[in-house]
Amino acid sequence: MDQSATFARHFSRLLWLLLNEGGSVDEQKMSLRATVQAIKLGPVSVVSANLELRANDTIVPAALAGVRDVAARMTAHSIRAVTITRGAKPPDLLGFARILAADAVPNDGGAQVSQKLAALGAGSLTLTTIEAVPGRSGADVPVGPVTVPAPFSGAPLPKARRDASSSAMSVDELLRALDAAGTSEAANTKALDDLIILADHSARIGKAIVVADIFTGVLSRHGKLADGDVKSAFAMSMRRLSKPALLRAVAGMIIKHPERKQPVYEILKRTGEDGSAALIEQVGQARTAGERQKLLAVLTTLPDAVPALIRMLGDSRWFVVRSAADLLGEMVAIKAEDALVQLLGHGDDRVRRSATNALLKLGTPNAVKGVYEAVRDSSPVVRMQVAAALSIRKDAKTTATLILAIDSENDGDVQLAMIAALGKIATPEAVQKLVKMALPAGRLFGKKDAGLRVAAVQALGEARTQAAAKALKELMSDKDKDVRETANRALAQAR
Repeated sequence: MDQSATFARHFSRLLWLLLNEGGSVDEQKMSLRATVQAIKLGPVSVVSANLELRANDTIVPAALAGVRDVAARMTAHSIRAVTITRGAKPPDLLGFARILAADAVPNDGGAQVSQKLAALGAGSLTLTTIEAVPGRSGADVPVGPVTVPAPFSGAPLPKARRDASSSAMSVDELLRALDAAGTSEAANTKALDDLIILADHSARIGKAIVVADIFTGVLSRHGKLADGDVKSAFAMSMRRLSKPALLRAVAGMIIKHPERKQPVYEILKRTGEDGSAALIEQVGQARTAGERQKLLAVLTTLPDAVPALIRMLGDSRWFVVRSAADLLGEMVAIKAEDALVQLLGHGDDRVRRSATNALLKLGTPNAVKGVYEAVRDSSPVVRMQVAAALSIRKDAKTTATLILAIDSENDGDVQLAMIAALGKIATPEAVQKLVKMALPAGRLFGKKDAGLRVAAVQALGEARTQAAAKALKELMSDKDKDVRETANRALAQAR
């Protein structure tokens, strides 16, 4: 595995400790020491995009502690990427982690972080910032270029309706004309056409509220109609309104106009899979973790969301498939079990990683069986992701699966992830395996890898069982200095 991902893993752990366990100074020092060791092997460029973290173009598994925190904090501080030179000093790395952990100034173009790093004299870090846009709030970061809308197609609007200040009044006027049409199919069709034209125009100039008002007005009237030609005209108009551009505008109101969340939900629900697809797109484009959670809370209540996501699993674009798998996992969509199991054979390891994580969240017997089989995946990154994901299952079957996998694993980083997982599982069998790995080798078997021994000692501290504590006490007198120091710290932390 590329050393850059190892660096990102340790740095993410350091940030997580700063955010969640500010008093764990010894553990912070250990993470910082590991981060410094990793950067000695070469420079690393860490990039945050859509809450995904990349290190030298290698995706860092989101299941590892702190990875999502680093991505979210970089975005919040308007930092797109940071490049760390080889051999960066500990004060530079720790200072940057503390800056990310502090409160951000929304949409400042990275000015706060740049100033603080300059004050520290951290010349080993180079930032790529997200450009600030005057007048935009923090919720608008990052933003793309402003596009001037092209003239809308279709029949021209009356001058009064082209006036942006009278858009709301125009909707009321057109809805009154719709009510006045009575049972005349021609009059209803004309009024509906005018509403659709106004909706198209309003979406292009960024007036989503007008679009939502048109949807709400048409939907409320459609539900009161008896079957016939007029109702058919309304149904046809609803299909014309349910185009991606208009539904995207409506779905975006969940964040921009939270007071309109209920009518927006009704629109997305009534428009079926098209409405769900528009909201799914908004979830993928969320700028912050908070925005994403708000959108996801609405998505999970839409009855057509799961069918729409399952259909996306067959998309030819890997990133679409991966996003759909992630969302199905977060929604604990049991109906997607079979489709997610099939993804374990996908040609892209990024998709397989998301599929294994989603299956574990489902927790069904068939889903977990698929995750167990993924510990033999051809990609080390997938195997590491599986190990981290399995750490939440504290049972004998998971323990046995990981123990067997460690004995046949030849990738160092994957072994470390599996050792860490055993420490979190902490079953008697897991602790017994960790003790065996932590003890020095006998005369007949040569010297053990010091790094794996230290990792096993750290995992014993995480286990916090009587058997683990007993082993740590014995290891406090080990001949290896690193093992002794780690055992002392781990025992103190366990206490």
